[in-house]
Formats: sequence, structure tokens, C-alpha cells
Amino acid sequence: MQSHPCRGGRGGHGGSERYGRVAPKGDARAWLPGSSLADVPDLSGGRASSAEEGYSENPEPSGGAGRVSGVLGVWTRAVALGVLVSGLCGCAATPDYLASVAADVSSPATASAEERAYGRRLGALIARDGLERLDKANGIGPSRPPDDISSSELGKARRALASIAEPAYRREMPLAAPEPGGDRKLYRDRWRTARQTLYLAPQSAASGDAPYAFSGLQAIRTEIELRSIGGQPFRLTLSCDGVVTVEDRSGTRSHPAGIPFTVTGGEGAGESLLVPTDVVNRCDAVAEFSGGRRVFAIVREETENPRLADFDSRVDVCRMPDPVGLPPLERAFYGARWMSQTCPFDAGRPTLLTGEVEGFNAKIEALLGKPLSAAFLRNGDPEAPLDFSRAPRLALVYVSYLDIKADFSGRVFDRLLRYHAGRGTTIRVIASDVLEREKDRAMLQALAADHLNVQFKSFAWKAPDGGTLDEMMSQYYKVHHSKLLAAIAEEPGRSVAIIGGRNIHDGFLFDKPVDLTKYPKLQQYGQARGITLNYYSNWRDLDVAFHGDAATQALAAHLSTLWHEDAATHMVRPFTLAVEGGAVRTAGFARHFISVPYADGRALEAYYVDLLDAATQTIEIVNPYLNLTPPLDAAIDRALARGVKITILGRIDLSGDLGGSMLTQLNRLFVAKHAGRIDIYDYRDTRILLHSKMLMIDGRFAIASSVNLNNRSFIHDNENGVAVLDPAFYRRMKEIFEMYRKASVPVPHAEVGPQWRLLFSWPLLREAL
Repeated sequence: MQSHPCRGGRGGHGGSERYGRVAPKGDARAWLPGSSLADVPDLSGGRASSAEEGYSENPEPSGGAGRVSGVLGVWTRAVALGVLVSGLCGCAATPDYLASVAADVSSPATASAEERAYGRRLGALIARDGLERLDKANGIGPSRPPDDISSSELGKARRALASIAEPAYRREMPLAAPEPGGDRKLYRDRWRTARQTLYLAPQSAASGDAPYAFSGLQAIRTEIELRSIGGQPFRLTLSCDGVVTVEDRSGTRSHPAGIPFTVTGGEGAGESLLVPTDVVNRCDAVAEFSGGRRVFAIVREETENPRLADFDSRVDVCRMPDPVGLPPLERAFYGARWMSQTCPFDAGRPTLLTGEVEGFNAKIEALLGKPLSAAFLRNGDPEAPLDFSRAPRLALVYVSYLDIKADFSGRVFDRLLRYHAGRGTTIRVIASDVLEREKDRAMLQALAADHLNVQFKSFAWKAPDGGTLDEMMSQYYKVHHSKLLAAIAEEPGRSVAIIGGRNIHDGFLFDKPVDLTKYPKLQQYGQARGITLNYYSNWRDLDVAFHGDAATQALAAHLSTLWHEDAATHMVRPFTLAVEGGAVRTAGFARHFISVPYADGRALEAYYVDLLDAATQTIEIVNPYLNLTPPLDAAIDRALARGVKITILGRIDLSGDLGGSMLTQLNRLFVAKHAGRIDIYDYRDTRILLHSKMLMIDGRFAIASSVNLNNRSFIHDNENGVAVLDPAFYRRMKEIFEMYRKASVPVPHAEVGPQWRLLFSWPLLREAL
């Protein structure tokens, strides 16, 4: 079932609406440390909510009086446009709908220059996405110009989208005019479809007592998908304080406030959605199964936990230097680009985690308060006793990885998350659906079903109906590749954020598979290689840990924009607004970035091209994959032509990786082109895949990230990383680079057979790898 916000009704919580209930003081879910937001301006024209201020009973439309905004403005414009375009997935992704949303958010009725600039940026992103969907669905391109549809209703929709989207096709945005006041604001306007999953299971000894909190933040429509663990049949009876619509294979039914109603589901029953209206703050629920039942509450997160809603609404205002006259590397670093970035922040001295045990234990310590002992790891028993006496009290935890496996590493993580969930911590987990095996999925879904304050998102990108062949194919390999553990502690100084290339997988910790045969719910790896999800490889990688409260909260709030994406299009709202008035610092600054290439116009690719073009002396790269996009390959050629010395370390032979034979040939193709012009080194330990992702330029700039130098990272997968403009940080990264180089051998040449060259001449294949 697709999203259908055009079926009528108001489906989300947005704008500057306030609710009567105040979150209980002392509840870990009701506040975030160091985040006093009472005086933070609201970009929607109001003020930040806070537990101390309370809420008015009567909701107000977002954007203030006299403004046609929020869902009313969306539907007014949608009706006026009157264009329904077939062949696209769901009303929430059609061009007319996206045009109406873009027009609404990009023209706020406010005197605030910052609010108008932020709205135009978000509106341009939404409009560009709608324009590209329209063109692809209708064959607009070299063989069919837009003039072919200019006189139709479709042509009107296209012109509306093109007008709003125009700024998004520029490489950089102009700096907005600054305003007096603080550099942190909130954004409340409606622009997205919010979707979350409620996992259902009978009450057990492992069950927590927290309610299930759904979010309608900034949402035109809010959806709650119902899914039972293991597909077991269920009967869910609810009584809500407002109208709720149920959508399933039997149709659509609306249920008034205070009248109990029942939803049935399970294996073979199809998808069931709850669509709460704006006034719904609470539902009392009873889930019945053949083997038991569970009584629980469903609550609106914005009402139950207003501090968290404020945190998730955060917009940082970056005071940036005038780009005119900046040296190229500074211009690339400070640029106001369409890729989502934090403001520059004090880099401090983050910890560089190079060792496998060191990297794993840093994550453990963020949750447990202490590392695991060598004996614990050596014994390989994930159920061995854990000492929680030093565990921090956490307000929010993000666990975001490509892969979270049901193995030793994953089960230890599962136990730690269950501990914090039992203490009331809000926990958000994201992993990639296409890589989840049955046991992985069962472990993560059970965590979310037992503790309803744990939300689990299984990322799966779906191609729109009528999409192009490459879009249809890419839904099988587009993945969530942003890697971040963020633990926000109540006690000052104990918050931690860890970024890098590792996943939650035993191959990043142990030299060989751990014997887990006595735990049938966990994965017992084979040593299979090739295209199989049961493969086991040993990875050498790099993570970077930030320990300051301000940096950790910024990184977590930034990831909240990805968590609160538009479910229909995977659009992510900007985290920052760049304004005039900043000074240049050439050392000690860092920026975190999140790339969603199919929603931001491949902005990460443009960023990396700008960085490579900025190099004047050296480019140093560590990366396992060397399948560059044409713009990146051209930037490498330009750097070589300028006399820039380029050194690349990696594993040319990727045997043992998923699809390693083909990936090896792609790496060899890069070597065949560039050997003799670039110093290329092969990590020589054949038991280990060098998996670190490092980019360093001119002895004063470095990136540690999840970004592979392949087509997928710049075209298909979401990615994240931290860029640091600081000679001291570069020198520390350089030590790691040299450590890898000492364990590597030069690669003077490579041969690639004609059959491989012919195969890789197919762009669709290159872009998938």
C-alpha cells in the first residue's frame, strides 16, 4: 500500500500547534541535557516549546495568522493546480502534490529574512525532486523536450516546479541576510509524510512498560504501520482521543474519538496503517494473540516528550565568511551547498579508533560506561554477565548502520540497548533492509516489540511507479550507509558520538567467526565468499569519536533530519541556514555532512569534485573501492594536470567481500588507467579487507566517513562523514595513512580482460557497484 495523503483529512502534527499535556519532570524521555530551548526562536513564527512553558489547548495554524500554510495551504494549492499525474507512486509523490508543498513552504508569511531563506531552500529541494520525477515519468529529456507538454495541465505543473526548483540547480546558495538573536532556531512547518512502524508481540518477561510514541513532527500526514513479530495473527483494539483512520486491504475506515475499534492483521493479512488526525494525542490499546496479550498506550511524541520534539526541529544558523576571495580549499569547506551539513564547530581532539577491539569497545563504553574486558571478548559468549554499575543515564540513543547483525557484536549491543530502554531512554535504530537476514531482522524487531520506546527503521527505497529502468533496478541495491552511534547523556560530559566505516558485525571485531552454535537465534557464519549474505570477512577500519556534549548533540540533531525524512520521497530537510557575517578560521573547525544523493541532486559528488579541484599539493586517499563517477574521475585528471601528487591506498583484490570478484576487476580497471600517474598501494594482508574511508588534502584538511569512492556512494546510498580543516588533525590522520602504507605494496600496473571492459561499459552496471 502506498501513502495516500490526498484521500482527505488532516494527517499530521505541524505548525506552531501546542498541546495541553506537559511531559512529566524527571522522565528521561522528557528532556535533553544542556538543551534549554525556551528562548530559541521558532522558524514557523512562534517560540520553542518547553516543559516549563506548557501548551495552549487550541492549536494554531503554522506560520501565524493570515497565512495559508501547513496542510490547508497544501490542499488549497493542490486543488487550484488540479493536476493528477498518473504513473507515479502515491499522491504524496506526484508532481502536483510536491509542487503544492514546495510552494507552501517556500513562501512563509513572515518578515524574517532567515525564515524566508530557509523556506526557499527546503521548497527548492522538494520542487527539484518533483520536477525530476515528472520528467522521468513522462520521458522528458533529450528525445522529448518540455515544450511537448507546455500547453497541458502537466506542463503547468512542470513550470510551477521549475520556478521553485531553480535555486537548487546552482552549485552553491547565496548567503542569507543575518538577523539579531541566537544561532539556533526551530522549524515546525508541515512538509512531509511521517511514517513509523509499531511492532507487536505478546507481553513477556522481557517487555518494558513505556508507551509507543509516534511522531507527526512537521507532517502533513502521519502513518503508523502495524507489524506483528513473526507474522503472528493479532487483534488490536484501540480507543483514541481523536479521529483515527485505518487503511488496509479491505479499504479505509475512520473511527471517532472515544469509540473502541479493532484492527486485525498478521501473516497474509496485508499491510495495515493507522492514520491519526492532528488532535490525536493518545490511544489506549490492547493487542491480543493466540499466545497472549499486551496492554499499552500509543502517545504523540510531540506531546509526551516536547523537549525531544524541539531537538528534532532544530535548525542551526551558520554565520559564514564571504566566499568571494577565499582560497579554494576554504571555499569548499565553508561553502553553502545543497548537501546537508552542520555549521563549522570546534573540532577539539576527537579520538581516532584504528584497532578493531578499540573501535568496538568505544561504542560499548558509550553505553556501558566501561569497555569489555579482554577475557569477555576472548571467551566469545554474548550472554556472559555485564556490569552496568557505571552505565550513563541516557536521554537519547541513535544506532545508525548499514548492517546490524545477530552475532556476538549485535547481541551484546542488543543487551545494552534493552538495558537503557528499560530505564526510559528513547532509542532509534536504522539499518538496511536488503542486508538483513532472518535472524538479524528477528533480533531488531523483537527489541522494538519488547520495548516500545525503541523504534526500528528498516530502510528500503522503493522506485516510483512509472520510474526508469535504473530506478526500478536500484531499489534492490540502494542502502542506508550512514554510520553513527550517538549517546546523549543526562550527566554533562558523558555524551559520545562515533562516526566512521564500521558496522555492527563480528567481521569488524574478530579474526574468525565466533562459535555461537549454542545460541540458535544468533548467526553462525560460514566462510562462504561471493554473492551471499552469509559471508564472513575481516575488516580493518577507522572510526572517529567526539566526546563533547555540544558536538554530540549537533551530530545527533543532524541525524534527526534523516530520521524524520519524508516517507514518500526520502527527502531530508536542511539542518542549517548559512548567513553572512562569519570569519574565516583555517584551523580547528569540523563539519558533519549527510548525503542523500537521490534527493539532494548528488551534492556529495559536487562537494568531492570541489575538494579535489581545490588541491594544490597533495591528495591522499584510503578507500577499498575505486569505481569513480565520471565527474570525480575528471577531477582526478585535472589535479594530475596541475601537478598535484596523488597517493591511494586500498585493497585492489577484494576477494571475500560481497561480490568481490567483480569489485576486484573494477579496482584493477582504475589501476590500469592511472598506474604511473598515481602512487597506488595494495594492502598486502590478504586475510583483511582495508575498509577505512579517508580523504586528505594539502596537509591541512581531512575527511573520515562512510563514503566509498564508487558510483553507489555518490548516486544511490545515503552517506555521512566529518570534514576537518585543521593541520593538527591532518597530522594525526597522516600517521594512520603511513601505518597503512607500511603494510602495503606498490601496484605498478594491472591487466583487465576485454570481457570485463565490455561488461563495465554498461553504465547501469557501473552505477550499481
